[in-house]
Amino acid sequence: MREAIKFIRWQTGSGEIRLGVCVCDDRAVPVDAVLPQVTSWEGVLAHCRGQGISVAEWADQILNDTPERVAVSRERLIAPVDVSELWAAGVTYELSRDAREAETISALNFYRKVYDADRPEIFFKCPGTRVVGPGAFVGLRRDATWHVPEPELTVILDDAGQVFGYTGGNDMTARDVEADNPLYLPQAKFFHHSAAIGPTLVLADTVDPYNLTITLDIWRRGGLHIRQTTSTRYLRRSIADLVSYMGRAWPLAPWTGLMTGTGIVPPDEFALEDGDEIDITIPEIGTLHNRARLITSDWAPVPGAIPRVLRIDPRDNVAVALGEIQKEQRITVGSVNMVSRDAIPFGHKIALEDIQAGDWIVKYGEHIGVASRPIAEGQHVHSHNVESQRGRGDLLVHQKGEQE
Repeated sequence: MREAIKFIRWQTGSGEIRLGVCVCDDRAVPVDAVLPQVTSWEGVLAHCRGQGISVAEWADQILNDTPERVAVSRERLIAPVDVSELWAAGVTYELSRDAREAETISALNFYRKVYDADRPEIFFKCPGTRVVGPGAFVGLRRDATWHVPEPELTVILDDAGQVFGYTGGNDMTARDVEADNPLYLPQAKFFHHSAAIGPTLVLADTVDPYNLTITLDIWRRGGLHIRQTTSTRYLRRSIADLVSYMGRAWPLAPWTGLMTGTGIVPPDEFALEDGDEIDITIPEIGTLHNRARLITSDWAPVPGAIPRVLRIDPRDNVAVALGEIQKEQRITVGSVNMVSRDAIPFGHKIALEDIQAGDWIVKYGEHIGVASRPIAEGQHVHSHNVESQRGRGDLLVHQKGEQE
């Protein structure tokens, strides 16, 4: 197979959008330098069809005949194509199937049945106007505490519904929302800036989509926090099959995108935080870089900020405030809906249920102390009403006796 041919789009300092062809993602031949006034995929396709050649053949010609290249900084890159719609497939990798079954108490083998069935899981992700490109923020829901990025090979269909090329994709997911009930899937998948694609579009006939390495890097406060890798060799569904089902009863709009599912699932104890940086790398396509951002009214026009709290283990009877919580604010933690009885400082604990004096305080699945007085649901849990077990051998013996 020939060397992968990629296209990039970037925005100039004056706001002009340009399209370029390259074999690397930082130096490109601008399309309008070869085809004056052509800055869109529609123009490229119209020219190639008129000449009776494929886009790959045309791109080969201009790369060979045009030695001049334009340097493009990563900060200037935008999504390589304006998709009209973005769809996504689920449970297309074995690891994804197992993770969904493990996290969802009510799954009852739903995900295993989807994995083994002829009909794939395909869902609408968002309209194209909601898709962001490299360098943009991706959103974190305010009513969820367990977000993860899902790195996915993303198929781009042309104006005739044929597979035109591939790009990288980030299918952002609120895992705790879907874990409560699979019927909450749309809310777990569809929120502000919940999808990113890029940085390049590689032409379909210049790359093998079933032999691509996908790496996820998550950076937190300047350090590498998570690195995971998978390969599209483990993709159970064929791309042709996924596209076929997507278009069975839905006329495909020109330049539709389809995310093909993820083979990377971060550890259960991991949740994205505001400010985390996400790199999704497919060597033949490049690195899609985005940063996570909490969806607040000063960023997106959505009403009523809901305080974020973190509950890691279903046994926990307290959660950690990920921001300051005011007294009498509404709190949602999975299926628990309540009102805070106290002001809760950032990083402090809030009771998720009524706790009696002498009961264990359970955080992250571990006994961390004993309630020294009754604590009502929604109250501040701290040293004024908790006796720590640290350094207390008698409490540890008591705990061990209860477990036995």
